[in-house]
Amino acid sequence: MRQKSVRGVNPNDLRRSLERLSGLPLRPTSARAVIDSAPLDHDEPGAHSAPLCTDFDPGWALARFCGLANPLEIVAEAPWWKLPATTAEAVGRLWRNSVAVSLAARRLAREANDRDPGAVARAALLYRFGLWALVAVEPERLAAWLAIPDGPKRRAYELETLGTEVSSLGREIAARIGGEPLLEDATWLFNDHAGLLAAHAQEPERLRFIQQAHAYAEQTPWALSGASVREGGPLEPRIRLLMAEVQSRCGAEFVEADATAREERLTRENAALRVQTAKLKAGQESQDRLIAALANTPPHERPEVWADRVALGWCDAPGVSAAKIAWVENASATEKPSQEAPASPARPATTRLPLGTPGRAVAEVHLWHIDQLDEPTETLAAWDTWAALVADRARLRKQLDLAIDTLRTRAETEEAERHRAKLDALGEFAAGAGHELNNPLAVILGRAQLLLTRANDAESLRSLRAIVTQAQRAHRILRDLMYVARPPEPRPRLCVVDDVLRASVRDAQAEAESRGVRLLGDPRQSTGLRIWADPEALRHVADILIRNALEATPSGGQITVGSLGDERQIRWLVKDTGRGLVAHEAAHLFDPFFCGRQAGRGLGLGLPRASRFAEKVGGEISWQSSVSGGTTFAFKFPAVAPPSVSTTHESDAPPRSDRTLPA
Repeated sequence: MRQKSVRGVNPNDLRRSLERLSGLPLRPTSARAVIDSAPLDHDEPGAHSAPLCTDFDPGWALARFCGLANPLEIVAEAPWWKLPATTAEAVGRLWRNSVAVSLAARRLAREANDRDPGAVARAALLYRFGLWALVAVEPERLAAWLAIPDGPKRRAYELETLGTEVSSLGREIAARIGGEPLLEDATWLFNDHAGLLAAHAQEPERLRFIQQAHAYAEQTPWALSGASVREGGPLEPRIRLLMAEVQSRCGAEFVEADATAREERLTRENAALRVQTAKLKAGQESQDRLIAALANTPPHERPEVWADRVALGWCDAPGVSAAKIAWVENASATEKPSQEAPASPARPATTRLPLGTPGRAVAEVHLWHIDQLDEPTETLAAWDTWAALVADRARLRKQLDLAIDTLRTRAETEEAERHRAKLDALGEFAAGAGHELNNPLAVILGRAQLLLTRANDAESLRSLRAIVTQAQRAHRILRDLMYVARPPEPRPRLCVVDDVLRASVRDAQAEAESRGVRLLGDPRQSTGLRIWADPEALRHVADILIRNALEATPSGGQITVGSLGDERQIRWLVKDTGRGLVAHEAAHLFDPFFCGRQAGRGLGLGLPRASRFAEKVGGEISWQSSVSGGTTFAFKFPAVAPPSVSTTHESDAPPRSDRTLPA
């Protein structure tokens, strides 16, 4: 349905004009004060602060909410208020009411130690943003609105004139222009003193300052609710102080009568020229700093140091917020791309400038900026030359690094051989010590077991059982040490490797269930190969890998065991969902003389024993681990074909009991 016009004005036209509003005009007083206070020789835009009178200018407050910080830029961009003489009284009342709310809100915010009382004061100054927008588009409407004393009738007038409430319209425009949560809250929740809509506030604590300030302002002669202060009536000291402060701040008219269009134009042009001059001066100085930085850069600097220096220099360019130098692949040898200075945003770079000789770019300058970038050609040429020199030096450094790496690899190989010889010597010592200690351990164990059969009291039984248990534990530790030092020679025979792995999984199921771990064997990866190998040695390796996975996997985790292979090689995989290996554990994973466990939890010889048995059967154990993704151990060993029939029968005999491997 088409809306009816009010007093000859179509509500839709008025609403569209309000919705197209992009800001509020400035008071001539504010613009004049900025021009008078701005120094003539300031070096950078925004180098001086705004005069005090701008604190009570709604247009100025909105410009600050929109992100403008340079006073001269605000004066250059914002027009001046032009109001008919008939609206002076109504606009003055609105202005003084807004100033009263702003002053009171600032004081309340300071008393509460708010982080930014100035922002609270600016939001309070614009709390009637819908009315200020109405004044900017059609100022006569404000007098008509104030002439209606009844709240419901005012609302009906707003709906008839605008199609919505003034406060809702102010919130919509504030959200589009200012985009500040506090400004949006203030425009439509300023009179929600009962807190019925508090849940919808984005900054409820700061909103309460504005609500309390509004309550104070409604007790002054400039109240907008239709009520006014009773003449001679009692007033709180706070209200009297607020009224005196408003009268001192707002002694002049909102718009001076002597302000002319010509003065406005000249003032705005003056501010724009000053801003432009400051930007040109800053740009020239920035280019001089860049050229000086490049000229003073030593030619022997490493690429990443040079790139960081250049990136920092680019950050001084006008309008550039972040910069980095990215080396083109293979152009700067092994050097890594430079770090941003400061850290570049996550969004793509605004501009990319190639550096290097014609036909061969060695690097790129990535820039993040807002304004148009006009860099002198001479500066870019200097960077091209330096980037090419730095890249060439990096290429020569790469050749030197390759030679050094070759020597280092040879040294590491020799070190590994010395380490292996050291382990063999230590292993021989451990084996000898094990044989010597087994005899006294056997005596202790035998005597303890004999006394155990004769003991009657509970204390003696408990002590003797502890002796037997610890002696057996010491015997197992020595046996493990001997197996690490001198694992038995393999006794191969014809076997199905999948049966060996399947039996190990089956025997470990009970322990897995007690730990709350799901142990799975994947039949789809079964090879079914029959090879010539020692099944007991293979079973020993499988048991250790599965037990190691059980100890590393928490309750609720999962272990997957699988087998892959062909006629040349078999690979067993044991994957767990445990915590993974950290760096210091991985470095000593197969070292039998390093134990990261706590005292009393064993020597951690499982994986070293498995590694020694793997070597004996001609295989190897590898692993992949992530701190957050578990660990996968892979045991690879050759698939040896069976020998002749006679040899097979001879070697297929059952193994002797003295070759039983430890679990």
